[in-house]
Amino acid sequence: MPSESRRWPLRPGAAWLDVGWGVFAACNLVATLIVPDWETVPFHFIWVSLTILYGFRVWRGGPTLLVLGAVMATTGVTLYIDYRRGAQPPDELTEIPLMAAMFVAMVWHARRRLVAMRQIERVSEANRRLLERQRLFIQDASHELRTPITVALGHAELILRGTAGALRDDARVVVEELLRLRRLSDRLLLLATVEDPEFLRKVRMEIEPVLVETLRRWATVPRRWRLGPVAEVEVEADADRLALAIDALVENAVKHTTESQPIELSAQRRQEMVAVCVADGGTGIQAEDVSRLFDRFARGSAGGREGLGLGLAIVKAVAEAHGGTVQVWSRDGGGSRFELLLPVADAPAREPGPALTLSRRPDSAPAGP
Repeated sequence: MPSESRRWPLRPGAAWLDVGWGVFAACNLVATLIVPDWETVPFHFIWVSLTILYGFRVWRGGPTLLVLGAVMATTGVTLYIDYRRGAQPPDELTEIPLMAAMFVAMVWHARRRLVAMRQIERVSEANRRLLERQRLFIQDASHELRTPITVALGHAELILRGTAGALRDDARVVVEELLRLRRLSDRLLLLATVEDPEFLRKVRMEIEPVLVETLRRWATVPRRWRLGPVAEVEVEADADRLALAIDALVENAVKHTTESQPIELSAQRRQEMVAVCVADGGTGIQAEDVSRLFDRFARGSAGGREGLGLGLAIVKAVAEAHGGTVQVWSRDGGGSRFELLLPVADAPAREPGPALTLSRRPDSAPAGP
């Protein structure tokens, strides 16, 4: 069996190019012999068409050398016959090695590009497999963690209800940490399934009930809660995922505010989009943290800030899954305003915008509460 480098590359649907070029080259050779006054026009047609064909086919080494040798031999014999007839000067024979050298240079560059493309494809495929294994690992690990966390949390809550004093304080710490671990597991599972076709189950819904329900859930946390203006619009959205994203924004606002500081929820119509806004009058975001705010496991550089580093990453994932985006305006010590932008129902489809638009509260930015 011939080696791989010597086999002719008979790809389905492409061999007809080789056959067509062979017929074209033969016709030009015959034309050179029949009409010698054409000089070397058919000769150049052969070499130029060969170069174009190779650009489409990029044969292996063996077939390339075979074709190159055949073209050099046939065109050389044809020009020599015309020279003996007196139709061509002897200088024309020097074009054969010149055209062959130019073709070989083109072949070298084409082979280099082909090797580079194959290397890129191998690296891309390896990265794809690695990311897929990582996604499956996170998904499986999150599923496996749910049962032991739930069991441990149930026992810890029983201990918390049945004890007093220092032991009760310790049990409360255990419950809080288990709840934190459960949130981490749930958020990892969500991020691992964000590319699943069934990630969203969209229904037509209004924004105001979602914001009202969010305020009801968070009402027990001592903050100055406000419901700002809410536009009367409907969106095609997954109610559970949307509520989870808004909760993540509210949780972030709670972390950066005190009991006396305000947190306001609102919704504004922006042409074909609706901006679900969570604004606070808290500590704001430091400039060095802004560029990585929505990265997974990103944490603020300031000390004393708790969090899993996944809440805002979930906001970004949910926004993009709905065809929307996220915006934030903030400055250190001056509060923050987050906007989750979603397409309005029945609005023309549009590509998702940038995943993150950042600013340090310019004068044109919406003011916080």
